Amino acid sequence: MKSFFYFAFFIVLFSSCTQPTKTEPENFYKNPVIAGDIPDPSIIRVENDYYAVGTSCDFAPNYPIYHSTDLVNWTRISSVFSEPPAWTSDDFWAPEMSYRNGTFYVYYTTKRRDNRIACIGVATTTDIRKGFTDHGIIIEWGEEAIDAFVFQDDEGKLYISWKAYGLTEGRDIEILASELSADGLSLVGEHFTLTDFATGWQGAGDEGQCIVKRNGFYYMFYSIGGCCDNRCDYRVMVARSKNLRSGWEQFPDPILQGSETWKCTGHGTLVSTPDNRDFYMYHSYNATDFEYIGRQGMLDEIFWDKTTGWPYFENGIPSDSAKMPFSKTRQNRDSIWFDDFSTQTNLAFFEWDALVPAPQAEIANGLLNITSNHNGISFLGLRPKDGDYILTAEVMVSNQSGIGIYSNQNTSLSLTIEKSGLVLTKVINGEKEILTQEIIPESGAVYLRYEALKGRYFHFFWSENGEDWIPVKVGENYQVDGSYLAQWGFSPRVGFILNGEKGSTATFSELKVKYINFN
Repeated sequence: MKSFFYFAFFIVLFSSCTQPTKTEPENFYKNPVIAGDIPDPSIIRVENDYYAVGTSCDFAPNYPIYHSTDLVNWTRISSVFSEPPAWTSDDFWAPEMSYRNGTFYVYYTTKRRDNRIACIGVATTTDIRKGFTDHGIIIEWGEEAIDAFVFQDDEGKLYISWKAYGLTEGRDIEILASELSADGLSLVGEHFTLTDFATGWQGAGDEGQCIVKRNGFYYMFYSIGGCCDNRCDYRVMVARSKNLRSGWEQFPDPILQGSETWKCTGHGTLVSTPDNRDFYMYHSYNATDFEYIGRQGMLDEIFWDKTTGWPYFENGIPSDSAKMPFSKTRQNRDSIWFDDFSTQTNLAFFEWDALVPAPQAEIANGLLNITSNHNGISFLGLRPKDGDYILTAEVMVSNQSGIGIYSNQNTSLSLTIEKSGLVLTKVINGEKEILTQEIIPESGAVYLRYEALKGRYFHFFWSENGEDWIPVKVGENYQVDGSYLAQWGFSPRVGFILNGEKGSTATFSELKVKYINFN
């Protein structure tokens, strides 16, 4: 009876129809503007174009880049690195983008391969759609340097700031800064603090800073609290000073914090429109999907109090819906992602685990061929943008390949075709557990499917024709609890999984993700 309840529940949930594209009424947009996992977003404007980049954690390509002309409709166009620089190891965090004299710069956080100390590197390009050239480490500071932000003052001098001492026992976290060289590739002179405890600064793990100048004051937006799992309490603070190097006054209360719908807001940057409106792009967890979908790209307008000069957000919490930055703009929200592999369009944006050799992926004759370059689990897939979705793929039968949800080599959930038939496997803490096995008819292709609820409950199916779906039973139930899949700081990815020896190949003919409530 219990298993029937679960089966009926999922049938009701996922039988509702959705349209491929929904549009918001003119003059209003919905958050998130970049759905899915894009922590620590950095945003810039170059004439009438906007570019955003975000954290990629341990997935490659590193640091996804998006483009927009209206701040609410964003398209993935490239990545900073197609594969990690040789000197790096893991934790690809908090990229800061800037643009000067025809060159794009990204100052990014990662860990050294030799000692795994977090430091800040820099990369440049003159064509943002073709990737960046790495120039290596620009800031290495004791045990940790993260969260770069670049600022140009009224005299044209460049400065870079960063979070320091986060891992230094017995020492408070500080935000430090230094002048940058004219080419943006090295530090100049002595560093200085922006959070001077000797003059009364009240620190609370300050990070994710952004500095702008308005009406004679430097304003520093920064985040405090826990950032990165369901215990988080992230929120945005602001301080100001007429002197970049001293005299910072802190506003006493958060100016942006979580709501019932959006939790743990923070680590954003500010961008101005041609008509001088200021918008803040930041990340936040959805209260329903939380870390299973990740910290999503949010946008809210910043206003300035005409009496006090302090900045504020209209409601002090993330907007579910807000006035468009530009008139006569409509927001497109696609509820279906589909690739039949007839072109190479999406291949560059499929993600893989940066901690193991990348699988080889090729598209030919309408088929995606994936070859593993190491023994064990290989993954290639996408960052989902909502927790309620249906993922379907056609697998051209090959040994130990299929679909699933992947966090890392030690954490995954997959439905694969193997010699023994259909196998549903859970990997937790590196331990493999077969949840169920079924013998299925031998054929040239099998359709596999799963339905996700809140990003962490899954119901698997298979089909011979892609129309008549047979549920995969797990013991007495149909639902699989994937709560173990969330890892600190980043969300799982979804897509293709191979589980075999180096050189094993799998072939797929299509991939479809349908979002149930994305409108």
